[in-house]
Amino acid sequence: MKVFLSWSGERSKRTAEALWSWLPDVLQYINPWLSSLDISAGRRGVREITDELSETNFGIICTTPENQASTWINFEAGALSKQVDEGYVVPFLIGMKATDLISPLSQFQAIIGDSKDDVQKLLFDINEASNGLAISRERLERAFRRSWPELESNMRNISALSSRDSPSNTVERSEADMTEEILLIARQLDHRMAEIERCTLQADGAPRRSPREIRRISEEKFIASSFAKIGWEAVRSSWEADTVVIVAQISGGSSQSISRDFVERVAKSLGREVVVRGEAGNVIIRSLLP
Repeated sequence: MKVFLSWSGERSKRTAEALWSWLPDVLQYINPWLSSLDISAGRRGVREITDELSETNFGIICTTPENQASTWINFEAGALSKQVDEGYVVPFLIGMKATDLISPLSQFQAIIGDSKDDVQKLLFDINEASNGLAISRERLERAFRRSWPELESNMRNISALSSRDSPSNTVERSEADMTEEILLIARQLDHRMAEIERCTLQADGAPRRSPREIRRISEEKFIASSFAKIGWEAVRSSWEADTVVIVAQISGGSSQSISRDFVERVAKSLGREVVVRGEAGNVIIRSLLP
């Protein structure tokens, strides 16, 4: 099974090289491909990479804060997503959290590179995608337990290189970017739910939901996710004419306030005025949009 390892930058490259040598020790049928090791001197690199992308079974994108906006990383991620069935394109995160990812990499299910549980899940996913080559889960778990300390040590050493990377290339994810991504996800869920409702009745035989009800469910999910991203909880929301009233409270000890930019973007996404109230009924902030 071919696994394509994508990298850009020193920490990303070293991670890809560590995975290149480690993955076949756990799953012997894996044939990892890495441009820095698998392209011979004098060969046409871009052509070689393009050919490998067209034949790959699984893609791992070694992602750091400083390379996630890299044109090359995003080119390879896009090419992989067009070639690989079932969405097997995985950002492998070094020195960052999944919530730090920006689009387009944020559309893929990411794993934390130094998390034992996440890396084990990655191996389970590769095993399930292996088209008849899969080994038993118990055997894979044993192989992983034996091999994990080696990768864990490598990841620890690679993380220590962070001070050598240029901080000027680090991408800070803005509230605007996160809000727009959440809206995109909510709309995708909205369309998917509408399609399901058109084709089937509810399990109890009740009538299908109206498009308006489906949209309301999608918007409520959008509101809840947006507020959670800034450390707040949207306790409840109500639609009053052209205004959405959201009752919210600080979640998990967060000290972050609700910014004007945030509430304006939520209002723009919903197409309505937004009023945020505390549980006591006091107005915390109101959008300026009519």
